[in-house]
Amino acid sequence: MDETQLRDWWEELLQVHEFAHYRAYAENLTRSEVDFLVQALGLRGVETILDLGCGGGRHSLELARRGFTLVGLDASRPVLAAARMQAADEDLNVEFVQGDMRELAYVDRFDVVLIMNSSLGFFDDATNAAVLAAAARALAPGGKLLVQVINPYRIDRYLRDFRNGWYRVAGGYVLREAGFDPRSATLQIGYRYLDPAQNLEVEHPGDRIRLYGFPELARMLQDSGLRPLSVFGDAVLPPVEFDDQSQWQVVVAVRDPDYKP
Repeated sequence: MDETQLRDWWEELLQVHEFAHYRAYAENLTRSEVDFLVQALGLRGVETILDLGCGGGRHSLELARRGFTLVGLDASRPVLAAARMQAADEDLNVEFVQGDMRELAYVDRFDVVLIMNSSLGFFDDATNAAVLAAAARALAPGGKLLVQVINPYRIDRYLRDFRNGWYRVAGGYVLREAGFDPRSATLQIGYRYLDPAQNLEVEHPGDRIRLYGFPELARMLQDSGLRPLSVFGDAVLPPVEFDDQSQWQVVVAVRDPDYKP
């Protein structure tokens, strides 16, 4: 397998098969997070929403069940195929698009853009900033962006709660290991999959996620024409304050109507 095929294989394992293995937990978490999104963004049920880096589409699908119009964008072909099948089975108003968030071409189209579960940070600083700028352009003037990223100042807490070690998925076992490099402010995650019955062993190419503190993130948003409105410590209800114990930072920002990209 080349690297694209290898990443697709892993995304299908983690986004489709792992979801199915822990379906009850994942569905409850998704409903809870979407409840938060509706309240934090003041959604009325008529908005058009872009779910950027949507993965298996769990947020897109749940929002579509509630009457919103959704576009979910992700790079992984097999993961999107599974999401499209689920949407078709439920006759949901959601379009799943295969694409690269670095090449986002939408302009003035969406009421809301979502970047959930630390989907921001997979590239270098200039490219991550360009992703935010493209997300801002995709918003209609006055539209809102919600970005959920890990708080690097409490990475110890995140890693303590992160599921390191072996766990069972799709007839085999996944080893997940993570660490933080403070010199580059990157979370580094590796995986290995073993299926003894098939004599199969597959190693993940590895993820590096650049983590931004709130001042850095706020500056990146402002440079993209987005004005931060609020920040929360997690995507839960009742809302929790962003403080020195928060392992997440969830920022809501609005596109300045006067901003010209």
